Amino acid sequence: MDSLSQIVLGAAVSEAALGKKVGNRAIVWGAIAGTIPDLDVISNKILPKIDALAFHRGPTHGIGFSVVFALVMGVCVHYLYRYKHHKYVGLISWLVLIWGVVFALMTILKLSFIGVGISLLIAIGLSYFVYKRYHRASYTTPHASIAAWSFMFFLALFTHPILDTFTTYGTRLFWPFTNIRYTLSSVSIVDPLYTVPFLVCLIIVILSRKGSYGRKFWNTTGLYLSSFYLLFTVFNKTRINTIFENSLSKNELTYTKYMTSPTIFNNILWFGIAETDSTFVFGQYSFLDKEKEFKLHSIPKTSPTLSKTYQDDKTFKTLMWFSDGYALMKPEEDSDNFEYKDLRFGTFRMNNNNEDEFVFRFLLKPVGDHHLEMLEEGGRPKGGNIKEALGVLIKRIQGI
Repeated sequence: MDSLSQIVLGAAVSEAALGKKVGNRAIVWGAIAGTIPDLDVISNKILPKIDALAFHRGPTHGIGFSVVFALVMGVCVHYLYRYKHHKYVGLISWLVLIWGVVFALMTILKLSFIGVGISLLIAIGLSYFVYKRYHRASYTTPHASIAAWSFMFFLALFTHPILDTFTTYGTRLFWPFTNIRYTLSSVSIVDPLYTVPFLVCLIIVILSRKGSYGRKFWNTTGLYLSSFYLLFTVFNKTRINTIFENSLSKNELTYTKYMTSPTIFNNILWFGIAETDSTFVFGQYSFLDKEKEFKLHSIPKTSPTLSKTYQDDKTFKTLMWFSDGYALMKPEEDSDNFEYKDLRFGTFRMNNNNEDEFVFRFLLKPVGDHHLEMLEEGGRPKGGNIKEALGVLIKRIQGI
């Protein structure tokens, strides 16, 4: 899921594991650990595009990585707090983070003179707050064993890929023991109903006194709410599967496989796609629709000749593995290149059955007679209008 959700989850499970002994430090370290698996995106700068695509949600999301890295982090943090000047290490780290984020935002957002002034005042205020926290009379050094720190880090690291497994993308959860990608495809990669209540509970925890009943209550509440919501999305998934199967049967369609997934930001509007011998059949359904069935569209599959031409190519095979076969490849207009569309994430404007409207697309360049090179990966169609798409999304969620 999105980074904020992973930060909140990592912080909450770490608080549950070690917060009683080390206070908010568990939340801070858990939040850091909760984001570490997604640092595999660094591969985009190092590996060829197709290899980076295959690497994401791979080794860093496996149980092997979680076990080994949790032990490494547990040892490092344990000995960090045994260093007599550790609080200055923490203070400097926080100051670097605060000022680094402020300067990065000023650069990215290209703020006006007033905006820069406000940003600098916020950075100065936060720096003073951190300085006072580290120099307060009640400051204490946390004491926890290597085993306790390592267990906390394992929870923060491994719950990250578990949460990702609920999304459509797929996660190699048991790497290095198997390369299989697991996915329940029951929750959107960004879902405010999962994240916001969880975040509110965590903020209350941070503001609560160490070891207090309220602190434990609100952290437990956040964990229960988020977990029950995930179970609720799985329940919705079973309902949607039944509706999609009935819709396919009503249209007398024989299919080899199908999948369903929620659309972005919600769990009410769902997308379904099924593969037949010669076509892909797809549609959307909202739980608020008046008609209790999917309105289906169909598109022809990739030309058998084209598929056969590149069937042994590494790029083509990796993309087919990545998209689980729910894909369409065709020549790009006015070019010798190909467009490869991953159909699992639905169409851009929700109610459009144009094959060019599918969200996930890749631009491929033919190299020789039987090989392809990935030139570009895009998250939306060419010329896609985000504002228009959000308007259509909201209407479709409402059953309009």
